[in-house]
Amino acid sequence: MKVISFLGFNKKGYTETTYVNPDKTKKFTTAIFQEAIVEFYKPESFYLLLTKTAKEGIPENAEESTWETLRKKLEGKVNLYPVENIPEGHTTEDIWKLFEKLTNFMQQDDEVLFDITHGFRSLPILALIAVTYLRVVRNVKIVGLIYGAFDAQNRQTNETPTFDLLPIVSLLEWTTATDQFIKTGNAQALASLLTSQEPDNSTQQLADNIESIAKGLELLRPMDVMQESAKLSSHIASASENISKTIPPFAELLKRVEQDYGKFGLENGNDYINNAKSALVKQLEIIKWYYEKEQTVQALSLAREWLPSLLCYHFNIDPLNNNNRSEMELLLRSGGVDNNKISSYKQEWDLISHIKRKPLSRLWGGDPNTNLANLRNDVLHSGFRKNPKSADDVIKRTKLVIDELEQIAKVWDLI
Repeated sequence: MKVISFLGFNKKGYTETTYVNPDKTKKFTTAIFQEAIVEFYKPESFYLLLTKTAKEGIPENAEESTWETLRKKLEGKVNLYPVENIPEGHTTEDIWKLFEKLTNFMQQDDEVLFDITHGFRSLPILALIAVTYLRVVRNVKIVGLIYGAFDAQNRQTNETPTFDLLPIVSLLEWTTATDQFIKTGNAQALASLLTSQEPDNSTQQLADNIESIAKGLELLRPMDVMQESAKLSSHIASASENISKTIPPFAELLKRVEQDYGKFGLENGNDYINNAKSALVKQLEIIKWYYEKEQTVQALSLAREWLPSLLCYHFNIDPLNNNNRSEMELLLRSGGVDNNKISSYKQEWDLISHIKRKPLSRLWGGDPNTNLANLRNDVLHSGFRKNPKSADDVIKRTKLVIDELEQIAKVWDLI
């Protein structure tokens, strides 16, 4: 394990106190907190970041710098590496200089204990950002973020508590994972964090629930998404208490998850006899979600299936039956007459008001600006056809499709 620490400068010198480690199992009396760190954690390497002032400054009534005193105390106890010339300014150049110094001694899969007790101004924050970056590119693991709280010293016992602020780093992980899920629908990181919590059935159920929603969205399974999203609120309520014990602010993050994905929820979403209308409304929400997340292929695929499902709802027939869907597509494509084939629903189709029928036929293929069936095929065939549309054109036309679907939903009294 490596320790990264800052040595500050106090012109009056540091006061001796008895530091107590975070879990209150060890104590060590010293004037320089870094000495206590070595006693508490027994690291292999100790990297001490030194500004010029911290390295050379000699406190009042002392004969040598605090750095020299500490170096002598730690000699033979740990591999001590002074990282000198740490910038004391806050320019962009200073920030990148610090960043470079930190990355020079951080290796793949390092375990790091980070001490911010005597950091100069904003240097600990800058260093923490660098280490957070290294967690990604070199898989660095932060095992502690400690602070010797001299200002919380017990004057009667002369004991000073040491706090581990690692939950701050954990919250960053949780926030990043939640943000990824909300923005993209990718739940891998969030589900992994939930699973890594102390064994608890409610937390595991929430992880499974979120992962099921994500897989349903990824693989175009709207019925799965609706049914799993319907369970989300209760799973969040059950797991929040356990998670909040270690990551209290995560309860607020879960509210965002519930807000963004709970709206898809519909129990028995595949019951198209009793829930057909509600299912169509939820599917439209999912289509819009796909478009907003720039998942154009999924948006077009589900939009193309939504129109036949709408007509199945109107005729009160099962939209999961292939023959039924073929009949509805025939109505959309040609008004129910195609060469020698006449739809058995043509007479009923003709009785539907022109206001309702026209936008369906126009969107399916009558309007060259949308032509949903053709546009969907263009995308799913990866452009392997004559005169394929450009990516930008596909995106623009998809927006027109979404707008048309919303208008159709209003005309057909769905919303």
